[in-house]
Order: sequence, then structure tokens, then C-alpha cells
Amino acid sequence: MSTTLIETKELLDEVSPTMCVAKWKQVTLHLHNGHTHSCHHPQVHPIPLESLSDRHDALHNTPQKINARLQMLNGERPSECQYCWNVEDLKGFSEGNLFSDRVIKSSDSWANQYIHSFSKDKIVDKVDPSYVEVSFSNHCNMKCSYCSPVYSSRWVEEIKTHGPYPTSANFGDLQYFEETGELPIHHSKYNPFVEAFWRWWPTLIDGLKVLRVTGGEPLLSKDSFKILNQLKVNPQPFLELGINTNGSIPFELFDKFVQNAKSLLEDKNIKSLTIYTSVDGWEKTAEYSRFGLDFSLWQKNIEHILREIPSATVVVMSTTNVFSVTRYKRLLEYIYTLKSRYLNENRWIPIAIDIAILRHPHHLNLSVLSPEYHDAFDASLDYMQQNSVEMGSQAGFYDFEINKLKRLIEFIKSSPQGNENIDLADSRKDFIRFVDEHDRRRGTSFRRTFPELNSFYDLCSEMIAGE
Repeated sequence: MSTTLIETKELLDEVSPTMCVAKWKQVTLHLHNGHTHSCHHPQVHPIPLESLSDRHDALHNTPQKINARLQMLNGERPSECQYCWNVEDLKGFSEGNLFSDRVIKSSDSWANQYIHSFSKDKIVDKVDPSYVEVSFSNHCNMKCSYCSPVYSSRWVEEIKTHGPYPTSANFGDLQYFEETGELPIHHSKYNPFVEAFWRWWPTLIDGLKVLRVTGGEPLLSKDSFKILNQLKVNPQPFLELGINTNGSIPFELFDKFVQNAKSLLEDKNIKSLTIYTSVDGWEKTAEYSRFGLDFSLWQKNIEHILREIPSATVVVMSTTNVFSVTRYKRLLEYIYTLKSRYLNENRWIPIAIDIAILRHPHHLNLSVLSPEYHDAFDASLDYMQQNSVEMGSQAGFYDFEINKLKRLIEFIKSSPQGNENIDLADSRKDFIRFVDEHDRRRGTSFRRTFPELNSFYDLCSEMIAGE
């Protein structure tokens, strides 16, 4: 893996030191509010509605993306890509021991063949994506602590009832999303962006290598099941299909999806299926972080698809945050158990973990933690390394999983000011404001759920009391 990434970085550098194929060939479409970005790190920006009347590809080729492509070809760093620049400014990147997502994404099969397709004398403003991630609605049965009304209908309901959280930035404020145009169109109402997508679909699908459906909770959307039906009548045997799900929906509905997906694979209508699910902790800590999660139901559903579809792969997207600090190793132990239990000749990696670093909101960013917690993930790293493929465990953790945790550890031990440009004192005060209000509204208890973090809670509380 590392050799491939080194080679990819060298190929990118031949074009530009800031080149990233994702800016051209990957798109995330937030059709529920008419916004888009390339890759999942940059902030979203609006899709000009008027541009869709004669060009459906304008869902992807927006003026902002075209400008960012020009910057990259000129060796400049688009500010919207700061997540990768933060990683690339770490010592490990310059030494070749760490890689940013700019390099990781550009090495993927949907991207690497296009590295030299774009140059300064060939500026393309009409690009067909090879990787599409699409959200049809924000309809969701959960309200994760770091989510927002943009991606969860339950968040909308809560903010309408209780108002925004009393942080310095009024976290979850509906008025802000109304002013920025990010407030979603209700899933029961007409959506012109969804309509444009389905008009684009007949020409879009034939060039896709990866299609990923997200949300909200995608399995609550009729358009997600429409995708499955479309692939039945128009097979795409080279398409890698990915579905996001919180895995905490009723078993009967989850099984309906599983059986549909199973038939697509058995009939060779698609090349592969990957289920992306999100868990950031273990049992009660995970349920606190991702409110509405039924952890035992999540386990039942995830293991159901691993049993029913012998070729399917599950990826646990773990967005590490303050609530991830305790019992994270227990999550890794469970994932290792599933790796061993469901390994077969059809899939060498039945389940993998993709460890990301939460950037926003700042009050849940790992940078706010006091130094006594900076070694919180060291035991987890030791466990992954002791149970790695390199150590002889056929069902063990791979370098691409372990390297993400190494990157997280370097991040948490470096200066918070240097990493996120945050005001540490204000963020810690906002942490208390958020969890206290979270407990009041949702009937939770931070202290009982995270006794290991009580000293940090006290530290932040004293800062509030001193105002």
C-alpha cells in the first residue's frame, strides 16, 4: 500500500504539487438542499439552479469547482481543501510516513488512470465524474451529536422544538442554514435537484465506476431503492456500489435492502457491494455520540449482511471525536472478531475500519482534550499492530487501517492551535454548554457514560464558572 501511495504522490507532483484527481472525477451531491463538493472534506457550496435547465452535469461542474481546479493546476492550495493541507504540514507527511486523502483518493482505481488527463493547457469545465456520492434527502431516524439539521430530519425537529444549542456559534441554528441556503427540502416535497439527477442518470450511469448512496439514512428514501431497481433493468457489471446506513433501522427494512442487493450480485448486475456504516465508540459511548443508535440492533444488521452476502464488504466509518476517547479498543476488538468470523474465499476483507478526524464542530474536536488524554489511542494502535496482516493474522488489520490511526495520534498530540486554528478556551466552554444541554434535552448523562472523562469535564466547567 505504501509503495503505491508513494508512486501516486510522485505522479501527482509531475502535474502539480497540489493536484488532486477528486476535484475532477469525484462528486458528492447533496440533492436535499442543492449543494455539492468534491470529496467529503471541503465545505459544501450551492449548485446554481438556473444552470440545470440545459446542463444536468452542472450538478457537478460548478464555477467554484472549476476555479479550484485552476488553482491546483497552478500549484496553489484551494482553501476549501484545508483538511489535506493540515495533514501535509505534519512532519510525517514530509518524511513519507503519512499520506493525505489527496494522495489516498488519487491512488484509487476510479482516479489513478486520470492523473495526467488534466493540465494547464487543457482546462476542462465539463467533466463527467467516475465517482458519485449522492444524498436524496436528510430523512433520518438519528441525531448524532456532531451532525446538524442539514443531514438529519430529527435534528430539524429538535431545533424547532428547543432552539439551537447555547454554544458561541448557536450550534444547529436553523436561521443560519436558512440564510446560507443549506436548509433541506423536506423529503415529502418536490425537489428540482432530485429531478435533475434522474434526468442526468441515463448518461451518467454508463461512465461511473463507483456509485455511493448516502443521506440522512438512505434506506429510508424511496430513491435509494429506485437505484437498486434501475440496476436490475440496466445492469452495470463493472460498477462498485456503496450504500451508507446507520445500521440502526428495523431489521425487516434492512433485510429488504439486503435481499435486493443480494440479487444484484448473484445476477452480476454490479461488480461489488460495500456497506458504509458509522460507529465512533462502543455500546453506550457509541449511542451517546450517535443519538438514536441501537448498538445491539446495529450489530445484528451488520452481521446479517455479512452472513447473507458472502462477497459484500462492510466499512465502519469512525469519525473520531471527544466521545471516542474511551473504550475505542473494544470497538477494534469486535471488528477483528468479525474479520476472522466472516473471512472467506470471496472476500479477504469482510469488514474494515476507516478512521477519520472530526473537524467540526470544534467543541467535539479531539484537539480540545487536555494533555492527560493525548495517549488515549496508544493502546488501540498497539492492538491493531499486534493483530495486523503483517504479523501473520490473515484476518488482521491492514496498513491502510493502521495508518489512519497513526495519523490521528499524531494529530491529537500536536498543537491544537496549529491544527485547527481554534480558540481552545472558547471550544472547551462550548463543550460544557453542549453536553449539559444534550443531557437536558435527550435524557442522557455524560458523567455516567464517560466516567473516564470526568476530570476533563471538571476542567471545562471551571472555565465556565470563572467567567
